[in-house]
Amino acid sequence: MKLPSQIKSVSFYTGIFNDRPFLYPPPGFQGFAEGELGNGDCYGLYWPVGKEGLEPIVAEMWHDERRLQPSFSSLGTFLSAYRKHEDEYPEPPSVADDPQSPRALFEAARVHIQEQQVGEAVLKLEAAITVLPEYTDALSLLWVQYVRQGRTQEALPIALRAIKAPPSFGARAVKALRWLQSQPKAGALAADPVWQERHALKMNYGGAKENDDYPIYRAAIKTYIDGGQLVEAYVLMQTYGELMNGETVSFQERYQFSSDDHLAWMAEISARLPSGSRFHI
Repeated sequence: MKLPSQIKSVSFYTGIFNDRPFLYPPPGFQGFAEGELGNGDCYGLYWPVGKEGLEPIVAEMWHDERRLQPSFSSLGTFLSAYRKHEDEYPEPPSVADDPQSPRALFEAARVHIQEQQVGEAVLKLEAAITVLPEYTDALSLLWVQYVRQGRTQEALPIALRAIKAPPSFGARAVKALRWLQSQPKAGALAADPVWQERHALKMNYGGAKENDDYPIYRAAIKTYIDGGQLVEAYVLMQTYGELMNGETVSFQERYQFSSDDHLAWMAEISARLPSGSRFHI
């Protein structure tokens, strides 16, 4: 993974640099001490999946919620905000502060939607997922705006991506699933294994003894791998791992899930990504 030019300006915790990876925060995130609150939340580098050859963004880890907020588009923009706040906790930037911040673009899009400026909202959301393709919240908001504009064929793949995107970047896209289940024409999605099984998906996790979503996801991952769609496979692997990590031990045992085994599988596929492994610098 490509390191940012100002890498020596931050002090890293353990993680991919010198320790074992975790399902949360996911591989590809590396926390650092600058700007930390002292309650377990911190900022860190995050390489979007498939963009390991580019410099990372800076995400904020909300550990209690198991979320990552993609606040800054680069380490440089983070450090500028950090120094501006005199080495205290920097607030998330606005689009004016950081025009490529995925979170700032997402929040600006929400304001546009409130003001019925759908076209402007779409542009902001498209920019956000260009920087962070697995940004669940932005994907979940974008497909709805495409539908509002009558752009159904463009909404279909975005809604499907929202379903497959990791919970660390947003709430589960249940509305996207319900909409996809109502759509009779797949277009270019006809061969996608998750699209094919959309009517069987429930997207309701935790508290149940069984959940058929997991076998569907696992089968889809294997289909993506066999078809050479390694970025799609890896994103769904991350999603699968995060969701399964939130289940009880007994549930995991019933589905023969081991976090170590899953991470080893992720590392194997990660090594085959176009820009190289997410598990090693």
